[in-house]
Amino acid sequence: MSKQLSRIGIEKRIRRALECLQQGDPEDAIFHIAPALDATAKKRYPDRKVGKRIKEFIFNEQPLIYYLSMQGTELIPDGIRIVIVDNDNVENPIGGHGGELADFIYHNIRCAQAHGEEIDYELIDFGRNFGIGRSSFDNDGGDLEPGRFIVSSATILALILSVICAPENKRLKLPGDISLYNRLTLSRSELPGNKSYLMAELGKLFTKTTNHPPRSIQHT
Repeated sequence: MSKQLSRIGIEKRIRRALECLQQGDPEDAIFHIAPALDATAKKRYPDRKVGKRIKEFIFNEQPLIYYLSMQGTELIPDGIRIVIVDNDNVENPIGGHGGELADFIYHNIRCAQAHGEEIDYELIDFGRNFGIGRSSFDNDGGDLEPGRFIVSSATILALILSVICAPENKRLKLPGDISLYNRLTLSRSELPGNKSYLMAELGKLFTKTTNHPPRSIQHT
């Protein structure tokens, strides 16, 4: 059995995930943040098996993930289950395994990487700045093909931030402040374990966002 990530291990994974995202490599960003997500979910749900605790963590972080992915236009209440399908066909959710965001990320991304398999690029739409599931923005990646699921840079950033601002990680030490799209700076001292601070700051960001936000995501 592999050793659980320490606080320092989580910090290293966060740093590498942010670097990869800044460099335009979303797959490697997910590769680095996945173990930190696993470790944080284990802290939150110590009595649950790996799949259940990771999916529950993602489900509970869904409001943050959708809010950032959709540029502040989607306010998902806590506890809402969203099944992602093509053409309202609820009998055939995209990606299988239930069709929820947590199912998709766990089975089609996390498990593929953990087992040394390649992510299914015919299923996952990488490379957009924003968007999630079947929801996208004009002038950001073009039309979405049937059967594909958007995992945007903003979605990956939201997963990273969900780990950082989890109360279980309030003692994290970040390498520097995090600059979002050259419009907002998240304080390295305020962010760890503090989701209220994060959501308040994101609210400020999206009151300023244009239809063509910069791609840059940095830590300094």
